[in-house]
Order: sequence, then structure tokens, then C-alpha cells
Amino acid sequence: MKEYIKGALYGAAIGDALGGPVEYMKKEDIKSKFGTLRDMVGGGRNNLEPGQYTDDTHMLLHVAEGILANPMYPVEEIGRRFIAWYREQPDYVGPTTALSFKNYLLVGNWKDAARATATTINKMDSNGGLMRTLAVTFGYQKDTSLMAYWSKEIASMTHYSEEGAACCIFYNYLVYLASRASIAKREMITKSLQFTDEQCKKYGLYPSNFFWFIVKCVQSGTEELLPKGNALYTVGTAVQCFLQEDSFEDILVSAINRGEDADTAGTVTGGLAGAYYGFEGIPERWVGLLKGKERLDRISAGFVAMK
Repeated sequence: MKEYIKGALYGAAIGDALGGPVEYMKKEDIKSKFGTLRDMVGGGRNNLEPGQYTDDTHMLLHVAEGILANPMYPVEEIGRRFIAWYREQPDYVGPTTALSFKNYLLVGNWKDAARATATTINKMDSNGGLMRTLAVTFGYQKDTSLMAYWSKEIASMTHYSEEGAACCIFYNYLVYLASRASIAKREMITKSLQFTDEQCKKYGLYPSNFFWFIVKCVQSGTEELLPKGNALYTVGTAVQCFLQEDSFEDILVSAINRGEDADTAGTVTGGLAGAYYGFEGIPERWVGLLKGKERLDRISAGFVAMK
């Protein structure tokens, strides 16, 4: 039986660790330095060790542990973990997320904190909510309506964005379908768009760009997206690579070598590909180097027990 939960969580962490050292590098610069980057090299702006992941995976795992602690109402458990981690002064926290953390410490309410951030940062469509949403799929796979609800709620703890919420709902449902792998990849995209449309209407979300953007990015011959740091371009990159390549490794390598926000693109793409191909589809050379495997194993086992 395919280990899709473990595959998704490991896939995300591996994508993050692979992409972290080339975060914010241009595609051309990666090619000049590495040819095609296929190995965990370490380094980058955070001087990562080979196999070390970034804030993307740390936040994903905080979400996962918060859901496991209280799936009925995970926001407070997730938030408690976010703030404890933030007070440890991690090497990097995205600017939108960091400001929402500061605002939460002032107002004591996550939605009010995110709204306050939205009044001062004109970039609420960034991918900080998307990069940590993977665990929602597995916490609520028995009820996809709850999956959509908690997807948008957890994203909006820091990112007050209808575009971002739609991206998270779409991604979580796409991972849900990928974990079953019983339909063609393109049909997964279509079904995920239909699901997102239904859930956006249900919850009064009206993203102005999401639907046409995703439909356009999967057309034959369309331009290659670069993951520039917003939710649309990040999920679009993951979808393009997922459709165009035929193995976990090739999908992830394709995403990472596009450069830009490579760690987040790797996290999102790796989570999707890992759900589809399973843990057994991930190259052993990447698994062997990855840091923090004990925590990933523990969380994976927790979600398996919820199935």
C-alpha cells in the first residue's frame, strides 16, 4: 500500500531542503553554478546544512502538530506553536507572517492580527499560508468540506487574502486526489478547480484572479511560471511541474531549478508529488540526508492513526 501521508510530508521537507540553498537565485544563475541542481548542497542565504529545511517546513509541522492536538478547533494549538517558535528567534520568518505574529501579540486574536497586517502590507497574496497548508489535507481527509474550511481558516491566521485562501483550498484538495491516484493528473486539476469554486461560493470568497490563472497555466504551450513568492505563482509552478514530469524526482528538480522562491516552490511541489508517488517514490539519497526525520515519522504516524 502506498505510504502517501509519509510521502507527502517527506516530499515537502525534501523539496524545502533542496530549494533552500538556491532561494532567490535566478534560473540562469542556478544553471550557471550547478547545471541542473539535483542534490542537497546546503549553503544559501541561511547557510543551511545539506538536508536542512527552512521556516516553510517548520511552520508546516507546527500546523500538523496543532491539528493532531485538537482537530476540532486547531487554530489555538497551531497559534501557540507559532508564537513559541517565533520567540525562539528562528533564522528567518517571512515578513507578512512575522508582522501577523507581532500583531497577534498585541491584539490576541488571529483574524484581527491578519486584518491589521493587511492594512500595512500590500502583499497579502504571498505564499506564506500556502507553504504550511499541506497537513490540513490529512487532518480532514474524511470530510472534504472541513478540509476546505480549515484550509482557509489556518491560512488566514496570518494572510488575509481571498486569492491565498483559494490557492490553499485548491492545493489541499489536489493533494487529497493525488493521494488516491485513481484518476488522470489533468482530471485531478479539473476536479480541484470545481471543488474550489463550490467552496469559495459556500464561504463567500471571491478571488479575482485564481480561476483564470490556473486554467491558463495548465494549457498546452503556455509559458513556464517562475515561483515569485506569491501564492498563485507558487501553486501554478507546482501544478505545471506535476503535469509535465513523470517521477517524484523529475517533478521536484523541475520546480527547484526555476529559481526565485525555490524553497517554497519545493515545499509545495514536493508535498503534491509525494502524495501522488508515495514515500517509496522518493530517492533514497535525499531521504538519507534529510534532517529531522524523527519528527516527520511521528507526525506521519499520527495522521495515519486518524484515517
